[in-house]
Amino acid sequence: MEFGQLKSFQFTVPQVVFGNGCLAQLGTKLRELRAKKVLVLTDPGLTQAGVVDRLRAVLRNEGVESEVFDRVEKEPSLENVAEAHAFGLARGADVLIGLGGGSSMDVTKLVAVLLKHGGKTRDYLGIEKVPGRGLPTVLIPTTAGTGSEVSRYAIFDDRAAQTKLGVVSPYLVADLAVVDPELTVTMPPQITASTGVDALIHAVEGYLAANATPLTDLLALEAIRLIFENLPKAFADGDNLPARYGMSYGSLLAGIVLNNAGANASHALAYPIGSKYHLPHGVTCMLTFLEVMECFAPAVVPKFVRMAQVMGARTENLSRREAALQAVSEMRKLAEYIEIPHRLSDIGMDRDLIEPFAKSVVANQQRLLKNAPRKLTEKDIRAIYERSCAKKP
Repeated sequence: MEFGQLKSFQFTVPQVVFGNGCLAQLGTKLRELRAKKVLVLTDPGLTQAGVVDRLRAVLRNEGVESEVFDRVEKEPSLENVAEAHAFGLARGADVLIGLGGGSSMDVTKLVAVLLKHGGKTRDYLGIEKVPGRGLPTVLIPTTAGTGSEVSRYAIFDDRAAQTKLGVVSPYLVADLAVVDPELTVTMPPQITASTGVDALIHAVEGYLAANATPLTDLLALEAIRLIFENLPKAFADGDNLPARYGMSYGSLLAGIVLNNAGANASHALAYPIGSKYHLPHGVTCMLTFLEVMECFAPAVVPKFVRMAQVMGARTENLSRREAALQAVSEMRKLAEYIEIPHRLSDIGMDRDLIEPFAKSVVANQQRLLKNAPRKLTEKDIRAIYERSCAKKP
């Protein structure tokens, strides 16, 4: 970001508590929110893993009553939100806690709005359709990737439209984010990889975004550096607590970047794929990410060169264009090391879906496409899908 652009900007971040073991501080923060009864929204895996019991023990020690909805889907649908809303209406609560990955946190955000303002889930789809803050929310990530704990976005599967759609509002930003890297240690390698690339894509797309600012650029580059340094280590050894700490910190920074600069084309192209194939969000974004980056590199060469450098690539003997493409090469090497699918051919996508997917992106994802550093037409989008569907040479 050149200061010659003299760009004006706002910057939003919720209150954050970060550090190993910081879940123990939750009780103090709940007293500040005057919580008497809490609704915890999470997924069944965290109940089975004992993480929900650990959280409820912290709540009991503070004399806070709790109810648990642990049926959040891996890729939550609008119907899943309605189910959680009905549960909350029947039980009653004055504070909501979202515990888990982005799915649980996104559902928590919208349920908090529904419990306060009423209406139906579809009423809030789109930009700035939330009339005000919902019930107080505390978001506690157990993965290092989504950044949902600090963002104004909540994304859901619209099964009728066969794509994912978002609720976007500053009123969705949590009252408190509690980021405890120790909670991520139980993630298996596959989830470490998928959530890790989710964080990387947030940082990279935010760095390249039309809405990027000098402040988000600084945070994005540091997030990229942290992820490249720590994701391979966390993938190889889940008990490596310094690597987990670095990934949680990198994910937090990437989430702040996402909240203030926004995502763009990889997310846009991912939404119809995710709705069709129900893959983890990070995997879905990764399936076209590298092709999108190759398309964008010529448009923002200086930023790609800087990314290559923070990724650890040697660029001093390369031309500027070669150095820019080296960033894409480093991203590809990382994807291969952590064994994550990064081509549509990896999932065997039906080529007949390319045209309807491209049309869906153009029709439903203009918010994201307009934030890209290079305009993508429907023809461009089809070409990206085609290249990703091609078998690896």
